[in-house]
Amino acid sequence: MTEEISVFQDLTIHGCLGGLPAIRKALLDQAIGPWHHAKEKEEIITTNSDSDDVVVFTRDKEDGVEAVALVLWSANLSYKVTNIVPRDVSELGYEAYNQTLKDFVSRIVKPASKQVVFKFDLTSEQQSLNDWVCDNVAQELRRFSKLANKSTGSAHPSDRQRWLDFILLSHRSKTKLDTELLVRWLIESQKWADDKAYDLATQYEFGLELLNKYDRS
Repeated sequence: MTEEISVFQDLTIHGCLGGLPAIRKALLDQAIGPWHHAKEKEEIITTNSDSDDVVVFTRDKEDGVEAVALVLWSANLSYKVTNIVPRDVSELGYEAYNQTLKDFVSRIVKPASKQVVFKFDLTSEQQSLNDWVCDNVAQELRRFSKLANKSTGSAHPSDRQRWLDFILLSHRSKTKLDTELLVRWLIESQKWADDKAYDLATQYEFGLELLNKYDRS
């Protein structure tokens, strides 16, 4: 059983010697159909935000990729894709989102990186516990999920003890697991029923909140 689940990929473009203006120009130089520079959309975003360094591209529907608008936001001497908004469908699933992002990398980012020589990071489209939390927390959660009675969640005393061990270790390591990812991992990877997975996520949130409150008191 694989424990990896599909996630939205992240793209970060790191600064170079010429700074972000050089990267911006290099990216825009590659904006040839089906990708286009959306200057008017940029102006709308910058008018309603504190940042004036936003780059927006649009893409025509072509080659199996949906029509979208893609937003790059500057922070910490880097550009990061913060949103990909579809034009003709209500939302992009993981596969369609990642396909669009990889197309942007292939057509825009890679050619631009040869022009001004910058580095970029594209995260994996499949991730597991070790991508989100430290090893010992991941091992404790795996142990609980493997041994627990999936029909009763954390109700059995032995399962409850292992579940509390996981929450305590997560608190001590200060590596809080995103509850949406926790629910998805339990359901998609470990085959927990939806209601039990959401119950466990609620317990996890409450347990960490209580422990943090205790630490502050």
